[in-house]
Amino acid sequence: MEPSEGTHGGGAKKPKAPSASPVAALSDDLLRQILFRLPDMASLANAALAEKRWYAVASDPAVFRRFDSLRRPLLLGFILTDRGDQYFPGRCSNLRFVRATRGYPNLASVAAGADFFFEDLSDDDSDDEEERYSSDVDWRLRGCAGGRLLLSRGYNGLRLAVYDPIARTAVFLHPSTVFHSIHRVRYAISVDEADGSFLVIGVVDFNAAVFSSRSGKWVKFEGDDFIERSGTMDDDWDWSDLDEDDIYEFPGGGIMSRRRFEEQDTIDSIYKIQADGMAAGRFAYWRSDTKKCSYSKPVERILLLDTTTMKWSVIAAPFPPGESYCVADMPEHGGL
Repeated sequence: MEPSEGTHGGGAKKPKAPSASPVAALSDDLLRQILFRLPDMASLANAALAEKRWYAVASDPAVFRRFDSLRRPLLLGFILTDRGDQYFPGRCSNLRFVRATRGYPNLASVAAGADFFFEDLSDDDSDDEEERYSSDVDWRLRGCAGGRLLLSRGYNGLRLAVYDPIARTAVFLHPSTVFHSIHRVRYAISVDEADGSFLVIGVVDFNAAVFSSRSGKWVKFEGDDFIERSGTMDDDWDWSDLDEDDIYEFPGGGIMSRRRFEEQDTIDSIYKIQADGMAAGRFAYWRSDTKKCSYSKPVERILLLDTTTMKWSVIAAPFPPGESYCVADMPEHGGL
């Protein structure tokens, strides 16, 4: 009788090497397709932590962009306006809706039933005497984001509305509770497409306020809570410590500390904002519109609000004054 293997005289049985998991045999392309089918960003983050290879694939900027684009609502179309050179709608502009050309039959029926020209928006719930007896009661389009339209009523903009043209529902706001010169406020709207909550942001002079639909309240930003300033005047500078690069010479004569000049130029650019802002991902931004100004400014500046941190900042556009440009949020690159 032969001795059993692994008992008497026979060598110990070698343990089998662990077989490779089926996932390890997948190509990167197949792994990407699997990741694209995960339900949300949290699931993608968890998958990235499974192993190094998964992390390498999931953290690829191209995968991130594709994953995000697959979960965005489909585009219905565009609203075109003839506002022209108006910085803000002093009159009610003519509007035109252009449907998206994608071949989704259901989208055409949705677009056909939507109120993109806000004709069904209620006009009779105002409690403001000036607005009630004014002949200028037309709604004006001030911005759009996430399927919501931001509208102001009349030339003075005594009332705002955030309007859903598909559901034909609106949330009305009264900016006079936080702004004095409400006819000069420049607005932007930012919408969280995950739950439909929104922020309405207004800027006028060196003040700002943000309305949150989640809290139902306005929050004001004034002074250093808006844009922090050094508070140092030229008379307080120790000029002996400044070299040529620290001093700005005006073309017509006179000097100023460069830091003070750049700070003042930043402040001036905020005061001169004349157009409504726009949303770009988690940012809301307002351009100084140098090319539309009748005077020459050396730098085109952009006022930014990061809606995740609620921090304001001003950046210089990386383009010569007068150039056209747009802004996009690139989260895989850490910002704008």
